[in-house]
Amino acid sequence: MKKYKFPLISPIFLIGVLLIMLPIFTFMTLDRLEKEKEFFTQRLLEKGVSLIRTFEAGTRTGMFTMRWGAKRIQAMLLETALQPEVIYMMIISKDGRILAHSDASMVGQVFDALSGTQKMNEDTTLVHHRVRLQKDQTQVFEVFKRFVPIRSRSMRGHMMMDGAPGPMHFASPDLQNFKKRIKDWSRHYMQDQDGKTPEMAEHYIFAGLSMERAQIGRDRLLKETVWRGVLFFILGCVGMVALFAFQAYRSAKDSLTSIKAFSDNVIQNMPSGLVTINSDHEITSVNNAAKNILGEDLTQPYPEMIELIQEMEVSKDLLNREVNFNIAQDRKLGLDITASPIKGSENQIMGFLFLFRDLTQIRELKKQVETNKRLAAIGKLAAGVAHEIRNPLSSIKGFATYFGKRYEDKDSDKEIARIMVKEVERINRSVTQLLEFAKPMAIEKKQVDIKEMITHSLKLVHHDLGQKNIETRVNIDTKKKIIHTDGDRMNQVLLNLYINAIEALDDKGILEIQVQDTKTDDQIQIRVKDNGKGIDEESLDLIFDPYFTTRSTGTGLGLSIVHRIIENLEAGIRVESKKNTGTCFIINLPV
Repeated sequence: MKKYKFPLISPIFLIGVLLIMLPIFTFMTLDRLEKEKEFFTQRLLEKGVSLIRTFEAGTRTGMFTMRWGAKRIQAMLLETALQPEVIYMMIISKDGRILAHSDASMVGQVFDALSGTQKMNEDTTLVHHRVRLQKDQTQVFEVFKRFVPIRSRSMRGHMMMDGAPGPMHFASPDLQNFKKRIKDWSRHYMQDQDGKTPEMAEHYIFAGLSMERAQIGRDRLLKETVWRGVLFFILGCVGMVALFAFQAYRSAKDSLTSIKAFSDNVIQNMPSGLVTINSDHEITSVNNAAKNILGEDLTQPYPEMIELIQEMEVSKDLLNREVNFNIAQDRKLGLDITASPIKGSENQIMGFLFLFRDLTQIRELKKQVETNKRLAAIGKLAAGVAHEIRNPLSSIKGFATYFGKRYEDKDSDKEIARIMVKEVERINRSVTQLLEFAKPMAIEKKQVDIKEMITHSLKLVHHDLGQKNIETRVNIDTKKKIIHTDGDRMNQVLLNLYINAIEALDDKGILEIQVQDTKTDDQIQIRVKDNGKGIDEESLDLIFDPYFTTRSTGTGLGLSIVHRIIENLEAGIRVESKKNTGTCFIINLPV
């Protein structure tokens, strides 16, 4: 096999990539560093301004209401400077002497860094900032301004004493004593006895903030930028190299995509269901037919699939059999399955493939064919026998009625005659049903109000329902209020289903009639449900057969006639039932 040689990378190519990316990387680095510097400067400035404004406001309040002096201002300065990132706070005079400092040992010393602060007198509201190098070679971010604890002369004239209203005045001896007591730099802000205040002292307030966090952030940003530059260079080289291989890759990908699309299209549109499962028993693919058969939400294999997998793990060969799947609690699905292990290059099992088709419709068609054969045979027999039976029945009934009236005074004879009449009537009903079942059925479709049809059919069994105290629940939830069908035949169907339900219910049972729309627009679904005795599983396949009944007084033709009417209306009927749980007949009726 000929080995593929990877093309060598020219040094000129690498230099070209470097020359292209280096200016871009440099510009990005400088821009980010500048933005980072602006961000930290603005953050420190805002913090310093907030500290100074807050300190001035606190000083103003203390001097107005509590006669603060230098000691109290010094204490407040110390407390304010305890906040994070604050190195120091101080108040100095115009000649640089420190009047108050967060470090009490600095009070009285001279601040030798006043150069560059001359503009503070031009506007007392302006706040200035600078970066200053301290003696220990560490940088500090200084925010400073003119110290203005009193905003204007009008406000300075309203300093309160102990919260009392009105300006604070002192008689001459008292004023002398007060000034003597405080003897500090804050006396310049006090009011004389005549209401005048001396010119405001030229004091300045400084807040020194740590730049350590900013320096750490700048160093981190520089490192990150360098690493990103290296990474971008490598990615650029890889990207350029990848361009050489892209055309060959694109050609191969197009070919593979075309093959994959064709195979996926074949798998998804094949009429049989296909499911693949890996060696960990997880479903890896499901085609459309499998979703239609097993359900859209198929995420885990069914237990029946696991059993087949375990068998294949032993035999390592394909299996082909019919399997009944328990799709739901009350639903089974018959499938014809071909299961095969998916083997790797070393004959190891990598997964399993299931190919199947639904046998439910085929089984239903077989049952329907068998049922139709039985119905046809019984229909031919009924047509010949029914007429021969009805004539002698009329004579027997007439004689029984005659003897019942003739021997009215004898109770035993009268009871015998009554039983004869009753049995003859029962035979006549059976013959009538047999004739109805045997003769061709005429269907006359017309517009029928579904609500009126349900209401009328329930009236026919109102007396029987009342005798057993059966609760009736009707729920008509359909947009198709008027349907096109044979109303009389549907009444006959519903009446037979009601009678069966009444026979199966005990006292205070529940009979439910539900009408709802189906997924298709050309049908509605009628459900007749009871919570009675239910039907044995082995009897479910026989209930529509003629003369099959579980009641001693039944003829076994009621449900056969129902089934025949439903067929002639081109509708469908099925039953769901469990022993001692109840029965539900479901009719899908064309509208």
